[in-house]
Amino acid sequence: MAGSTDRPPIDVGRRDLMIAGTGAALIAAGIDGLGTAQAQAGPSPTSPPTATAGAAAPGTIEVERRGSMLLVGLNRPQAENLLDPAMLIGLGRAWYQLEHDPDLRVAVLYAIGPHFCRSLDVPARASAAAAGTYPPKDTDFLLPLNTQPPFRTKPIVVAVQGRTGQVGHELFLAADVRVAASDTRFRQAEALYGAFPGGGATVRFTREAGWANAMRYMLTGDEWSAEDAYRMGLVQEVTPPGKQLDRAIELAAKIADASPRGIRATLASARQAISSEESALIALLPEFQRIIQSDDAREGQRALREGRKPQYRGP
Repeated sequence: MAGSTDRPPIDVGRRDLMIAGTGAALIAAGIDGLGTAQAQAGPSPTSPPTATAGAAAPGTIEVERRGSMLLVGLNRPQAENLLDPAMLIGLGRAWYQLEHDPDLRVAVLYAIGPHFCRSLDVPARASAAAAGTYPPKDTDFLLPLNTQPPFRTKPIVVAVQGRTGQVGHELFLAADVRVAASDTRFRQAEALYGAFPGGGATVRFTREAGWANAMRYMLTGDEWSAEDAYRMGLVQEVTPPGKQLDRAIELAAKIADASPRGIRATLASARQAISSEESALIALLPEFQRIIQSDDAREGQRALREGRKPQYRGP
């Protein structure tokens, strides 16, 4: 399989604001340099904050073409597939390839290793932004989370396992059909750390799981299981661990065999039914930028660094 991050990312102007919305994972890091990777991911329910995984080797995006299907893999298992700038750029280029190659009909998104994606690598993202190497200048790029136009018009099937949190969960929600291994643990915990889910979860999680289900997890930061996700309608199938990718490929193959025009028309018609969602997604970034510059966001970051419970004062 060939990686899709062979070209070095270079600076761009306006798109910096657009791509900054790749999840509330950016927390204060991209604004005031206070963030850490652990701050975005949040500590596990059974362990205190630990050292950042940002020092791990950069990740790659593995891209394999199988006929009219594009397989796209997150490859940074040594860091629980924390998304770094190279991976974000690789995903954006893969989605551009899917959208603009007339022979491609569907993509499968998966991850190498025991975890799908714990979160965003905030230190790496902040460093790349400071160095002017992220976001990319290339025009052959689509926002990975599909929260800003141009929006995708071709379907993505996602297969997840292990830790799937924050921006990883938002990547999962941005797909059209979802398969999860039974060992998957989901989390959307930004509110605990002075931010909010800026990559689409407030819109998509609420739409698909219902208000109370989405609020129960986004407001508490609690984890939920693959079975919980299936019960809430977020996952279409739950498989034994290790079988999720095979099943996702089977489903994608059926989509690839269908009429391309019929598939795209179906997606377009369904999106018309939820057309107000686009304005909600586009509004995420300005609100995210406002929240992460607040006293609460700074206090959340300080508390994580100091290993204590945050003392929030509110508005």
